[in-house]
Amino acid sequence: MKKLITFLSLAVVGFTFAQEEEPTFKVSGSIDAYFGSNLTSSNDGDANTALGTQGDFSAFNNDSGFSLGMANVNFSYMGEKVGFVADLAMGQRADQYNGEGSIVNEAYVYWNVSDKVRLQMGRFNSWMNGNEELSAAKNFHYSMSHMFTYSARNFNGVTAAFDLGNDIGLGFGLMNPVNVIEGNQNSSGAYSIAAGIWKGKSGISFASSQETSYIDFNTALDVSDSFTIGFNGHIADYKENPQAYQPGDGFTSISAYPQIKSSENMSWGMRLEYMMFDNFVNDVSVFSPTLTANYSVGALTIKPELRLDSASEDIFTDNDGAAAGGLTAFRLGAVYSF
Repeated sequence: MKKLITFLSLAVVGFTFAQEEEPTFKVSGSIDAYFGSNLTSSNDGDANTALGTQGDFSAFNNDSGFSLGMANVNFSYMGEKVGFVADLAMGQRADQYNGEGSIVNEAYVYWNVSDKVRLQMGRFNSWMNGNEELSAAKNFHYSMSHMFTYSARNFNGVTAAFDLGNDIGLGFGLMNPVNVIEGNQNSSGAYSIAAGIWKGKSGISFASSQETSYIDFNTALDVSDSFTIGFNGHIADYKENPQAYQPGDGFTSISAYPQIKSSENMSWGMRLEYMMFDNFVNDVSVFSPTLTANYSVGALTIKPELRLDSASEDIFTDNDGAAAGGLTAFRLGAVYSF
């Protein structure tokens, strides 16, 4: 297996240790819809023919016109010792992430063995997704980064998290190969090992099987009460086991996420991602600055967004259908959380 030497991001295991004595049952979720349009290409689905996708070169919101994004409901029972999370999702984002017809996004149980040790088993997608999650309500930007689109999507296995004190955590996992979410799909008998360590808002994690490996580093800096900058790096190597939805033999993604809060209801943010694909269209690279505003009205957030993809090869098309090295797209998302 090709060795990866790099620092990448952790949303790591997303583990928190229960502090409540009384168990709580909670229902939460979100609904989002959007309007989309390609500004420098046609809107007939051919803006990005080289990658076999449409629209803005990223999954989950690549249609033009008006569309449902996703509706999801999260059921959780958080006890002091044991509990579960069941996240159900339907819509375009969920179909492209989990497969059409599947409504289970996450479903896992946990056991707090002590106030310092937590065990978890089931299906989850929070081991290493950088700064983003599937639900639009949990992301600042409405569109997804290329890293989120093409990297590890689902994890199925058992994990252990340890609270080491001083805001430091350590996690280990034994899982099916990445994106193998059912036991009867694991016909090879292969498994992934995973580990992560984090302190506060910074962390590094990896997941590796016999044929694929991923490393992720994530951190954030609070410059002031109204200005923050997040950083994410990610390397994926699947040369020995190419994935159908992933171009080439792997990639490296480096992103910065500056955000500023200009008023009580309005925030502005940029996602500056540089993506380098390995052994795909002459090792194509793509730079994708994305400007997004978040305007909140109660539980509703309006997200106008302008995204510019600029590639080192002509992987897009222009309004006349000719090959082009860039694509500019506009999205207007509306997200309600409950």
